Amino acid sequence: MGHCQPVELQRWVCRKFRYSLDPRFTSCRAWPINTHYKPPMMPSEQQVITFRCRPSPKSMGLAALFFGVCAAVLGHKVSTNTRGLILNGMIEFSPAGASAFFWVLTVFSLLFVLVAGWTIFTTFVHGIPDIVLSHDAISFPVGFAIKRALRLPYAEITGFSRSEVNGQRFLTLHTSNKKYHIVLNWLGAKEAETALLHEVGQRLS
Repeated sequence: MGHCQPVELQRWVCRKFRYSLDPRFTSCRAWPINTHYKPPMMPSEQQVITFRCRPSPKSMGLAALFFGVCAAVLGHKVSTNTRGLILNGMIEFSPAGASAFFWVLTVFSLLFVLVAGWTIFTTFVHGIPDIVLSHDAISFPVGFAIKRALRLPYAEITGFSRSEVNGQRFLTLHTSNKKYHIVLNWLGAKEAETALLHEVGQRLS
């Protein structure tokens, strides 16, 4: 009774009762056909998860428009300014100093316009790498001019944190000698942000 039946009889029994033999076993053990056997997931077998990472063209366009208007207003102010400026009731500028101050604000506004425009351009032309979590590393976009994918092994990450500055949300990955920032707003939905934070926490635990 303790010996296995012949293979032919086993196959007949499996076909008869709609069972499928598990090829990993040499015993007579059978598994139902409709059962999808999934062995326990080991750390090295964790599935790869991808999060689409794209800046919103609408948000970037509105930012470019806003700072473009600021640059135009400040530029006009510079060209017509004949008065000094008292800043916060503490710092006083002469007319020339006030004009220089307005010029600085104009330049910064134009820089923001360029950054927003360049981000939109590179998103459509070059694309933005996705955030990918594999079993041993996380890959995410880095760089200013052209975004490229950086692969950071979990073993090098000492911790992570979430922060928010003026509506911009960031996931910061800490290593022994550097910090890496991922823009969570680029995930497009709060649910995706929550899922990413959960998965990172799981894989670093």
